[in-house]
Amino acid sequence: MSTLAGHIATARLPAAHSFVSGALCHGGGREFATSHPGDGTWLATVQEATPEFGDAAVREAAAAQPAWAATSPHQRARVLRAAADLIEAQSVRLAHLVTLDNGKTLAEAYGEVAVAAAHLRAAAGWAATLEGSTFPADGGTLRMTFREPVGVVAAIIPFNTTLVFAAQKAGPALAAGNAVLLKAPEVSPLAAPVFAGLLTDAGLPPGLLQVLQGAGEVGRRLAEHPAVTMVSFTGSTAVGRQVMRSAADGMKRVLLELGGKSANIVYADADLDAALHATVGGIFRNAGQRCFSGSRLLVEEPVAAEFTARVVELARSIRVGPPFDPDSQLGTLISAAEATRVHVMVQEAVEQGAKVLVGGEPPDGAFYAPTVLEVAPVNPPDIVYQEVFGPVLTVQRFSGAEQAVALANDSPFGLVGGCWTRDLDRALTTARRVRSGYFWINSYGALALDAPIGGVGLSGVGRELGRLGHEAYTETKTVIIDTASADAPRWY
Repeated sequence: MSTLAGHIATARLPAAHSFVSGALCHGGGREFATSHPGDGTWLATVQEATPEFGDAAVREAAAAQPAWAATSPHQRARVLRAAADLIEAQSVRLAHLVTLDNGKTLAEAYGEVAVAAAHLRAAAGWAATLEGSTFPADGGTLRMTFREPVGVVAAIIPFNTTLVFAAQKAGPALAAGNAVLLKAPEVSPLAAPVFAGLLTDAGLPPGLLQVLQGAGEVGRRLAEHPAVTMVSFTGSTAVGRQVMRSAADGMKRVLLELGGKSANIVYADADLDAALHATVGGIFRNAGQRCFSGSRLLVEEPVAAEFTARVVELARSIRVGPPFDPDSQLGTLISAAEATRVHVMVQEAVEQGAKVLVGGEPPDGAFYAPTVLEVAPVNPPDIVYQEVFGPVLTVQRFSGAEQAVALANDSPFGLVGGCWTRDLDRALTTARRVRSGYFWINSYGALALDAPIGGVGLSGVGRELGRLGHEAYTETKTVIIDTASADAPRWY
């Protein structure tokens, strides 16, 4: 048995790839193959969900949701915690499945499994703690608000961390009493149905978490379906616009976490050792396929040459190799086509004046080496404004905080950002002035699963995680009780 065959056996690939009525099943539509990005090995043939199949899944979700909403929030929390336990208990299987499905290194896949379990535990913690409110008595009425589930949520997730986003969306939605229809990413379809199966094994009643396979048309039908009341989408800005348009006619609630082109600012007084490793990890982890990658490095002039040279040296030392090789530090992009697309963007940047400091060679299949481009702060190439979604870092120099903030804000995106400095006043001023929904100080990528994350501008609408992110899956209802005496004057 080959090494890859052993990994496939460990992953226990699902026999079917949609998940409806509490069981794996086939969607009945167009067939498409999925393969391991590392070497192109065929893994499975997946059936897309037909319109009829999808409609039936939505109807079942809508029928199951009221009883779940009436279930004690403590019981919902127990199911989510049990599911987190199952995910951790099956971490070896799931990590192998993620690496086969996605091409990231096995070490990164184990991290994804751990974060997915943490998301479910966090959601369980909010199930019984989301609060309404009461207002000061006015002598004639008692006024209060309740939080109620929105109903049926279509969750459309990306390929880069399928398990994480499945948990990040399904966890809060289920905790609040909703039903969820999860549209799996076409290019990494295997993890989502296994995730749904673990929720069912943990006690989630059938119909409350359905998984549909297919391309964008399946997601569009979900976003337009009259029984779907909310669409939660993570992906590119271009597709996010389409989702918003599809949801508009039904006046559905939308939650969109979209693209990013985030700035990581290194001031001259920073701890350069700490900044170095966080900067390199912030762009090259998961082969740069993260919406919050720190893809724009801004370095203050006095340390720019030294720090850039150290970034280049560390990037050059990263071991790119087979995802299951324990010595590999960076695996593949999701496909050879994506690696080629990234390389074309790098070539165009060079033609527009960028200087390649490391990397930039043609891809080897789906592998693309860490690449650093030095660009001018004035009239930079287009790549400074475009989300690459690959292991490509641009470097620009600046002089002073004013220029740093101006460069950071010179982008249509506004997802995350970060800065490095020992000056607390400068750090907080930079954090306040950089246009983003999330900002790190003396870090780039520190996890905070209980804090809301989301973007502004082309980076999205709404927030996920934390209280705000969990409240996003609820409706607020105001209830007024008339407490005035029967003979009190009334205007109605």
